[in-house]
Amino acid sequence: MTPQSHAAPTYDGPSSAIQLQALLWRMRAETERLIAEAGPDRMDLPGAMGDWTIRDAVAHLTAWRWWSVARMEGAVRDAEPTPPWDGGLSEADEAEVDRINQQFYEEGREQSLGEVLRDSRATFDRLEAALLALPEADLFAADRYPWLGGYPAAAIITGSAEHLFVDHVAGIVIALARSNTAGRVSPPDHRP
Repeated sequence: MTPQSHAAPTYDGPSSAIQLQALLWRMRAETERLIAEAGPDRMDLPGAMGDWTIRDAVAHLTAWRWWSVARMEGAVRDAEPTPPWDGGLSEADEAEVDRINQQFYEEGREQSLGEVLRDSRATFDRLEAALLALPEADLFAADRYPWLGGYPAAAIITGSAEHLFVDHVAGIVIALARSNTAGRVSPPDHRP
């Protein structure tokens, strides 16, 4: 039996700081659009992620973006960041990601809606500031930051975007759509 070789990670995202900044702006715009569509009255509607509310989903995305902020700011300082979850857990292990998500959920439930929204907006501000502080060569050098496992710093932002757009936007949109139709009454059937 031969040992399995692991291919180096590949990065297939934007290739300039300007493109990454545009991606961040798109993420912020979509997040703000969803928040505005929900409005304060529908932020506590369940169904965005299973039983989680839209507010829970925004807090979840924000908690993971804080980790992106820590990694980007770590890149700016050239210092490995400490994960914001309980020690010993790894985001590389799906079962442990579930535990991390549970920790983030419990922390988010303790925040007011105003705190959740302020935190969400602060993560975008901090990500953009860190992005702009890094030299472009450092953003795209695959082995520049050892704690990123062979990925460039740019992958932090593209990973955060994927988390939003691929994993969660549809669930939030569906929860909003359900709430739009929940109060409607079907017209009576007047067939003989």
